[in-house]
Amino acid sequence: MFQNAHTYNSYLTELAQAAVADEKDSISTLLFPLVKVPTAVGSYKKRDISNAFRSYDTLLARGNSAKSIDVNAEEAFYSAKPHGLKVSTWKFDMEQDGGAEERESNLQDLLSSQLVSREVEAVRIFKAGIPVTSGAGNWSAAGSNPVEELNSLILQINKSIARMPSHIVMGLAAWAKLQTNAKILSRIGGIDVDVTVERVQRMLVYPGINIVVANMPYQPAARGVKGELDYVMGSDVFCFYTQDAPTRNDLSVAKDFTLTPGGPEVLTHEDEEKMEMVDTLYWSSDRKVTCPAAGARLEIS
Repeated sequence: MFQNAHTYNSYLTELAQAAVADEKDSISTLLFPLVKVPTAVGSYKKRDISNAFRSYDTLLARGNSAKSIDVNAEEAFYSAKPHGLKVSTWKFDMEQDGGAEERESNLQDLLSSQLVSREVEAVRIFKAGIPVTSGAGNWSAAGSNPVEELNSLILQINKSIARMPSHIVMGLAAWAKLQTNAKILSRIGGIDVDVTVERVQRMLVYPGINIVVANMPYQPAARGVKGELDYVMGSDVFCFYTQDAPTRNDLSVAKDFTLTPGGPEVLTHEDEEKMEMVDTLYWSSDRKVTCPAAGARLEIS
């Protein structure tokens, strides 16, 4: 976007984008895979999923034309807004030995803040777009059955979109509840047998689903206020379908419409009055839950 601008910093952009590339393992890009769009504002289709699975009488009679199938597609819109964060390095510090390292360390802090901010945003938008499953999630209760509840989510999504869900993302606190659940432990048995992701996968109706335990912490307290770190995913469990290489119109539960799928760019300018070098991360994004039927979630207690 800004490659030709005089403030564009190619070295720091490569450093930033290399760090952001690790985001492919984060829940942020699992929930909202990047979809490159050619313009900041555009449209995508929300299709009536059942239409593609309706059965028709296809027999032709002389003089009659083929029956027309129903295609019910609702137009929806995205608007990839600009986003940014910046960090400043005092010119005096940069003039000392190790000044370049000081600036790069500041940029790493900036990248961390950007990543955590986007993780928190992703979870918030997903929860707002996918209703919680009622009457489920009390995995501490005697007789509760996490496998049965997870299977219900899988079957719900499969019956809704005719696709098996691709992922279960489980907050670390939820995973801790599952590991000590009586039903889970009774199915494994043995003193030295532990509860692993692989074993839980094999218990499910669709063992090919990818289970991710999300453990990224964040600081929920406002700046200047002391507070304990919390987990971005908390005790939530998300089950959903997403395509490996999503387009604007596929059945993925959610998408991040962006002009910059390679990651943020770094713009650099010098603030002469404050005697600071300012590095700014710049990117575009519009995260939307595009197919709510492809997702389900639990809140674990």
